[in-house]
Amino acid sequence: MKDESFGIVPIFAQEKSYLFLVVQHHAGHWGFPKGHANPGELPVEAARRELEEETGIQDYRLLDDTPLVESYTFIKGEKTVEKTVTYFLAQVNAQNISCQEAEIQNYSWANFDETLQLITFEQGKKILVEAQKRLKSLGLIAGE
Repeated sequence: MKDESFGIVPIFAQEKSYLFLVVQHHAGHWGFPKGHANPGELPVEAARRELEEETGIQDYRLLDDTPLVESYTFIKGEKTVEKTVTYFLAQVNAQNISCQEAEIQNYSWANFDETLQLITFEQGKKILVEAQKRLKSLGLIAGE
């Protein structure tokens, strides 16, 4: 069985660094805001809607059109699910959050190292590393 979700890696610019927003889902795991597309929705439209629904964030801009993609397999009941999640990078203009209580139990704005520690699954950690690389390639973070 195949499953697709779409999300956004929210980034807040500070004076000399960036903070990333991660959310804790009711199942307990930490990751970026994401969800399924509605019928007829484009991937970027689904990602934007999910960000706005789950966090209340509406003041943001997408940084580029190139998505970051994670793929993994898990067992749900007796079925093997092949999951693909497509993320877009977005710079948000405020840290105010209004969590969708039905789906999100907690959230954190954290720097790269703290976010890497918070994210539960290895695939999510890889997305964070790729997001950091993309910020550098866009000239938004100075190279090391």
